[in-house]
Amino acid sequence: TFRTTFRDYAFWQPNFFTDKNGEASFDVQYPDNITGWRTFVVGMDKKRRAGKASVLTQAYKPIAAQLALPQFLLEGDTAVVLGKAKNYTDDAYNIKTAFSINGAEKAAVNKTVPAKEAVNDELPLSTFKDTLVIAYNLQTSTGFKDGEEKKIPVFKKGIEETTGAFWVLQKDTTVQYKVAAEAKDITLYAQNNTLDVLLDEIEHLKQYPYYCMEQTASKLTGYTMEQKIKQQLQQPFTNEKEMSRLLTKLQKAQQFDGGWAWWESGKSNFYITNYIANSLLSFRDKVLVETNVRNAFLYLQNQLPYLKRNELLAALVTLNNGKHQMNYEEWMNRIHYDSLSRHQQWQWVKIMQGQQLQYTVQLQKLVNSQTATMLGGVHWGDDNYYWYSNSIATTVLAFEVLKNESNYQNLLPRIIQYFLERRKSGYWRNTVESASILNAILPTILQQQSNFTDKAVINISGDTAMQVSSYPYQLQLKNTAIKNIQVSKSGGGMVYFTVYEKRFNPAPNAVDSNFKISTWFEKNGQTVTTITTGQKIIMKVKVEVNADAQYVMLQVPIPAGCNYAAKKQDWTAHREFYKDKMLLFTEALHKGTHYFEIELEPRYKGRYTLNPAKAELMYFPTFYGRNDMKTVQIAE
Repeated sequence: TFRTTFRDYAFWQPNFFTDKNGEASFDVQYPDNITGWRTFVVGMDKKRRAGKASVLTQAYKPIAAQLALPQFLLEGDTAVVLGKAKNYTDDAYNIKTAFSINGAEKAAVNKTVPAKEAVNDELPLSTFKDTLVIAYNLQTSTGFKDGEEKKIPVFKKGIEETTGAFWVLQKDTTVQYKVAAEAKDITLYAQNNTLDVLLDEIEHLKQYPYYCMEQTASKLTGYTMEQKIKQQLQQPFTNEKEMSRLLTKLQKAQQFDGGWAWWESGKSNFYITNYIANSLLSFRDKVLVETNVRNAFLYLQNQLPYLKRNELLAALVTLNNGKHQMNYEEWMNRIHYDSLSRHQQWQWVKIMQGQQLQYTVQLQKLVNSQTATMLGGVHWGDDNYYWYSNSIATTVLAFEVLKNESNYQNLLPRIIQYFLERRKSGYWRNTVESASILNAILPTILQQQSNFTDKAVINISGDTAMQVSSYPYQLQLKNTAIKNIQVSKSGGGMVYFTVYEKRFNPAPNAVDSNFKISTWFEKNGQTVTTITTGQKIIMKVKVEVNADAQYVMLQVPIPAGCNYAAKKQDWTAHREFYKDKMLLFTEALHKGTHYFEIELEPRYKGRYTLNPAKAELMYFPTFYGRNDMKTVQIAE
């Protein structure tokens, strides 16, 4: 049999009680590692007397087969995996060694392993598309056997790209969609119930892979909204544990000054603190969370004298939302309404509304400044690159104000429609938008749910024909020749219709309209074109930014034949290290040229594809830049 389990821990028993004889035992199966484990025991008796002890357990064999291979490969890579037969005894052994790939054994080799020494074998790999199961085994002339088996995931080279459209279909409506010439797989999805749309969005939010403080708060908001929907539908909610984990993560990450950073290791960020403080308001019944909120409010209040006007209004909105006791009128008297942007004017009105001050004239002017969409939605504000003040954020503010105004209830469905129209790729653009919109509109949707459940009929024509009257409806068309689709809705209610296409681009071209990226390798400060195994190198990344950018994610793939030599963090950015790429998150990249480094250790000979490095705005990922794919040679 092969060793296949290589975890670094053997067991963990947090609650363990002795019997009447003062003894305790349990069975454990150690991992397959050839190594040693130190077990620590901490005990306490009924009189609270404590003690501790430790013991070393060693696992070894007289002669062992060890397998070393890359953590991943890309399609088309060539690589060399390593097998080592290591003799721990004082006697020489005659052995037979062999590799296998996906169960198919390669040619066996007979050799002698001297005492206290090791011999190596190599296995070339090339042109594989699926996960590889690699094994290396040995057998001595005396019949002793040993072996290890490991898997190598094989990823595609290139990138997946998604485009599509989303419509809110009311009354009798017809829309058209033209599929990209190179697209092969198309998904059509129709929903007739707004709550289904929101649950779908919540599920997407929950699956988002990163956990900066904003995203953690947004996920928490998503779970809170899911809980409310489940209650409305009289269905069980089963995610209390994950909600508690996210809440605890936010609580632990609060800085000494009461603020939060974008990532735990950073320094307090005003807009992140402001956002998280709002997200915690619904948890104030918990004593410890109330402490977090109060500390955040003190952070914001202490900042007021030093804030710019846009920050000042944002802080006052949050303090007002949390019913924080202070003199708001004193601060509002310093702000001239007519000099404010549209987003700031809605902030001004929200504060005045909360403090029961005069704002009626200003509100009427704001309502009159609405912008209508072709499908009948309404919104306010400008689309910009700031998630805290763009048109979505402004319209969320407007919705929160207008839902408390009896004279403007007719606008709420049209605002909801605008939000739904913005799900052009099947979802909202980022975690802030998802959480903010859900938090704003869900209470209204729950009150008006019956207005959204009337059935409708969809007729799809063009290069294909079908009729839809049962929802939710989904159709996936693979390797299709369909290029033109016409969707007609008739009957009552509303239909939310999505069409999107996913295509994998195996040879993506460079894109440099927003970010221009280049990568290369250096050793001792000199650029190298051929990388040598066993000699550490630096992977350099150059990012030329065409305009000031906020909240940027830089994704840098590494060659499959390399491991990280170091996983360093610094105060300017947060890094996450995956087996095939490094992700770097930074709050700001100013216009100009920026350099980043990754320390690598080349370990496996071969020829490897390097997927494009990519920089994108975290909250507006359609603004991005990338370089070309490359090929990297690693030699001895």
